[in-house]
Amino acid sequence: MHALHKFLLIHVLTCFGGNALRSEIINGKKTKPKSMQYMASVQNKHRYHICGGFLISEDFVLTAAHCEDTNPTSVVLGTHNLRKVDDKTMRYGVKMCKHPSYVKPVMGNDIMLLKLSRKAPLGKKSLIKTIQLPSRQIPLKENKKCVVAGWGFTRTGGGNVNDLQEVNVPIINLEKCQKAWIIALPANVICAGGYGTKKGFCQGDSGGPLVCGKVAVGVVSFNNKNNCDYPELPNIYTEISTFLPWINDTLNKKTCHPKEAQQVESGSMMHALHMFLLFHLLTCLGPNALGSEIINGKNAPEALMLYMASVQNNMGDHICGGFLIREDFVLTAAHCIRSNPTSVVLGTHNLKKVDNRTMRYNVKTCKHPSFKNERQGNDIMLLKLSKNARLDKRVKPIRLPKTVIKIKDNAKCRVVGWGFIRTGGELSNKLQVVDVPFVNLTVCKTRWRPLNELPDDVICAGGYGTKNGFCQGDSGGPLVCGGEAVGVVSFNMNRNCDYPNVPNVYTNISKYLKWIKDILKKKNC
Repeated sequence: MHALHKFLLIHVLTCFGGNALRSEIINGKKTKPKSMQYMASVQNKHRYHICGGFLISEDFVLTAAHCEDTNPTSVVLGTHNLRKVDDKTMRYGVKMCKHPSYVKPVMGNDIMLLKLSRKAPLGKKSLIKTIQLPSRQIPLKENKKCVVAGWGFTRTGGGNVNDLQEVNVPIINLEKCQKAWIIALPANVICAGGYGTKKGFCQGDSGGPLVCGKVAVGVVSFNNKNNCDYPELPNIYTEISTFLPWINDTLNKKTCHPKEAQQVESGSMMHALHMFLLFHLLTCLGPNALGSEIINGKNAPEALMLYMASVQNNMGDHICGGFLIREDFVLTAAHCIRSNPTSVVLGTHNLKKVDNRTMRYNVKTCKHPSFKNERQGNDIMLLKLSKNARLDKRVKPIRLPKTVIKIKDNAKCRVVGWGFIRTGGELSNKLQVVDVPFVNLTVCKTRWRPLNELPDDVICAGGYGTKNGFCQGDSGGPLVCGGEAVGVVSFNMNRNCDYPNVPNVYTNISKYLKWIKDILKKKNC
């Protein structure tokens, strides 16, 4: 059992999700003895290191909220070497106090306090010290050198280290950071490392501190998933100063709010742990991933697919696909709202050739009222254009089905988008198209059942028994069968985009015809 746990855990942790558990230290060095004595190894009931953390008072450790996903039961204090742990004096049971507004890392509030089962000794001769938090918001200058530390991997695909590692990372201007990321970052973050430098973190030690001038200013939250040795996007930390009132309130009460508290329980749950690790190993799921790249496709012909829309944010970055269904409405996926769409571009297949005056339209979002997340369905949204699109030889709407669709198994359909063309690639400036076979819904649900129970309002095509399909990059784009848009790109299994091994999942448009018609009739949300 121990070997199986270890095998699954290692493979889970090498997978990235936007909500990746832990973050490895890249191009760092071994931490000196008697320094960083505030560092805590957050561990599960099998005494495996799952996250970093840091002591802020004699009875509280601060870490990341998403570390809750691996069920922390204890922390180890007073050692830099995880092979040298005295359970009687160094291990402390914990109660989790997750921030009440936390949902997922990319939505912010990724912070959690761990209440220790007993007070940590902080005497002069003790190997345990606390670290200071900011007393207010601290303005951090661009390129200021700070330090991040952890026990995570030291290279992509490596293993955990037993000796605490640290690395200097430069602070990155928040505006530059936001521009580099495709998704809209939450307001309560700091960016440092992983961009313009070979130093930073990757999967391995979320929850660890970002330390600037001996003050813990940030908590490791998330990063770009693809390249840990040379990250191409800034690393993201939760900004601690934003949460000082919540932290101080919890420390003063010396307990969690009842709704926040989750008492850790011990006991034998081998089967549950196996299923948890296997689920995350198989999915490496990033439900926050924005859409889907076109795999093994080709450039779309200029005279075809004139309904395609590039959904963009306020910086003019492509964030999702969409398609024109009438001169004043574009249809897309509801989860695209997380990236704050502000406009759409119509009338071009090449995103390098955009005339803002004639091709860009501001939009009002009309998200389906029952949408919560992709996995629960209702992943559909209308975008009301600020003015009617001019329908001409460059712009034409696509028709929708009039009734519930009936499509034969293996019928050839098409999916279109500007997303990546391979795992770890870059967005394509030229519109891509690929044929995908329709997959029977019963077969699709059977293939997905070990990973996720599919909602009833979906259809499946591609990504199973074929190398053609989609991955991260263009959710919201259409699935076109027989000249009609029958589906909206929703989600897939995001670990292996070149050779997906479960069917790709689309929202079934025919299930929402009444909702769509009502809004189009009102010409408003």
